Amino acid sequence: MDIKEFFRLTGGSSIAAFAEAQGLLFRQNPALQDYFLPLQLNHGRSAPAKAPARSLARNMINLAEIGRYEIARRLGSPRYKVDVLFCPTPYFGRRTENRLLLRTLKALAETDASILCLLYGSPPLRAEIEAELKAAGRSGQVTLLDPAVIANRFARGYFPRVARIRGNAAFDEIVQVLQPRGLAPPLNSHSAFINTALFVEAWNYLEPWIEFEAVVTRCHWYELCSPVCRTARQRGKPVLTFQQGVIGHSLDVPVTASKYVAFGSSSAAFLERMHRSFFQSVGKEAPAVEFIPGGSLFDTVLNLPDQFSKHTLLIIDEPVGAEDYYGIRPQRDAILKLAEQILKAATPPRVIIRPHPFWDTSGLDVWKEIARQHPKLCEISHVAWTLEDDLNRSSVVVGISSGALTVAAASGLPTFFMDTQPGFATGDLGCFRDGQTLPSEVAFRQISRVLSDATAYAQAREVTLRNAREYYANGTNLDLRAEFFKKHLCL
Repeated sequence: MDIKEFFRLTGGSSIAAFAEAQGLLFRQNPALQDYFLPLQLNHGRSAPAKAPARSLARNMINLAEIGRYEIARRLGSPRYKVDVLFCPTPYFGRRTENRLLLRTLKALAETDASILCLLYGSPPLRAEIEAELKAAGRSGQVTLLDPAVIANRFARGYFPRVARIRGNAAFDEIVQVLQPRGLAPPLNSHSAFINTALFVEAWNYLEPWIEFEAVVTRCHWYELCSPVCRTARQRGKPVLTFQQGVIGHSLDVPVTASKYVAFGSSSAAFLERMHRSFFQSVGKEAPAVEFIPGGSLFDTVLNLPDQFSKHTLLIIDEPVGAEDYYGIRPQRDAILKLAEQILKAATPPRVIIRPHPFWDTSGLDVWKEIARQHPKLCEISHVAWTLEDDLNRSSVVVGISSGALTVAAASGLPTFFMDTQPGFATGDLGCFRDGQTLPSEVAFRQISRVLSDATAYAQAREVTLRNAREYYANGTNLDLRAEFFKKHLCL
């Protein structure tokens, strides 16, 4: 796959190397797609692992362990026969994602379908889900099942050992395929692959005992969702999945759902081209996928008025990390320079720094120093502030490629994407290039003008809203109700 057709990369970016690794692995064994996420998260972080040597004795012990497990799991397990199998995100630390999970489950229940929801790890959110379903009178339709809990007591003791054995086998296979090209994951990422194997094996254990007519997954490449999607496609059942966020690399391909709900026409067309290109590169025919422009999924698009009078610049920061996987360090340096220029201007605005949701505190040091130097003008948004809170108190927004920028644009705030040469860019955000993507050398001048001139502000707002209507279907949120699922899953 010619990754440069879809992304503009810097010399230090790992995106092209990861895309090459995906192609090599998929040609070797399509089931290795289950492990693309830990591969992407750890790609290029240290010296690559070498292909491990497993003794004949160890291999025989592993085969015996797997054999006993396979016999034990045939002894019985609860059976489930439902209309819809719902596999939401297996991560529950982000409020907006939890809100989407609840909306999706309630909308599915309102179709009157019977639903099995795979709720991995029995998170605290489970109590809220049960309460919401009870209040809506839908408890009887929905079964919440934790795939991490093995009901069969005979298989339960073998499960973690077998998951580890199979995780080791997947890691070994990945290393053997990628090592000759210098693309193997680092040895210290081994535990991430074992963790993924626990999700994969949890589904492999359940799969023979579950019958369903359709599948809904949050994202086709999440750890639990990936093997679920593959099973559904093998059974010829419809699978509907959703866009995870701004498409910044090639993890979204290949698409293993039959229907993919994108934010809008821009992302749908972009991913459709990338999906076809991936299969061309591996010499296979691309399975048909219907790409559906939907709208914003988890962040709420607001209907904000003209907020010129707030005279506040919101900066959306993004983590770089020592490896700088995306190659965005030049853009982040430009954002830092812009903040210093803005705060030293003759009539500076207020500046709010909003860290990325997955920032760790060490990455905030440079912003802490800027805030200390300008305590009356600059603040770092507290974790208690939602994105909607920060948008409501801002006039203009600037950043690199975060989805928070696209939501800000659709909400009606003049929003700018920092550009540098060299610098990272994704074709997924191509619809914002007209009037919103600013070269670093003109960013200060343009943003200062929009912050100080009401006419320039209104013009920038008009351009922003026009472009956002292309990125999000109708420029707004996905109308996620029962009718949506009835239409696309024929319920």
